[in-house]
Amino acid sequence: MKASYDRVLECCPDSYHSWYAWGNELRQRGEYYEAIACYERAIERIATDYRAWYQLANTLDDLGLHDEAIAYYDRAVKLRPKHYWSWYWRGHTLRDLGRYAEAIASYDRVIDLRPDDYWVWYKRGHALRLWGRYTEAHESYNCALNLRPTDYWAWYWHGETLRQMRRYKDAISSLNKALQIKPDDFWAWFRRGDALRQLRRYRNAISSYNRALEVRPQDGEIWYQKACCYVELGSYKRAIACLEETLETTGDFYLQAAKTSPDFAKLRAEPQFQKLTLSSSR
Repeated sequence: MKASYDRVLECCPDSYHSWYAWGNELRQRGEYYEAIACYERAIERIATDYRAWYQLANTLDDLGLHDEAIAYYDRAVKLRPKHYWSWYWRGHTLRDLGRYAEAIASYDRVIDLRPDDYWVWYKRGHALRLWGRYTEAHESYNCALNLRPTDYWAWYWHGETLRQMRRYKDAISSLNKALQIKPDDFWAWFRRGDALRQLRRYRNAISSYNRALEVRPQDGEIWYQKACCYVELGSYKRAIACLEETLETTGDFYLQAAKTSPDFAKLRAEPQFQKLTLSSSR
């Protein structure tokens, strides 16, 4: 393939399409800097074709050069204002940069072009959630779910956003729908347990955490959350047993947290807890 392109470029060094096509080939092979050089040569020949600007932006984004990529996406959409993919990936890159307002504006342009596109509603929901605008994120995930009602991740993030909004019963309902689709998912069981714990349904929360532990038995945070629940239930021996598990799986990080957390205030007078924290300090 390289030899054939070399022959074409040797015969037609001023061919925009040859430089552009060779850039695409190199990008696909992961030779990003070489691809950039080809796109730049293509742009030198025809600066008004949005495609080389767009692919150059994608390649910079592949390299993690997000600020530079945005400048090239801007050129692409200036040349082709209705190019769906330029607006979409521009939004994604802005989101990665934490420039959420600009990312959402880009996603809104995509929605103007394709209002029935699942992915843009889903990604827009992420940007809003990361920005802390949970009500709007919830609405975006709703739109995504209207388009794909059996999508696990949309239900999961819908539920997680509701949990952040402290709408715990609604969060559990959404997470239940996620688990109907993907019954063995660690994160849905974990966050379902967290929502149940906030509702003070401690036994149900423990059951959810147990399902999460079936998937990841070495997860120290789950054992810690179970310990919190057992303290509230007055089952101090079980709470201490859970803390011992955190010590086995993740060192003393969670045990140190338990020394000062108000969740464990009732436990601190227990000799077993004192013995455990003392032994971990040595």
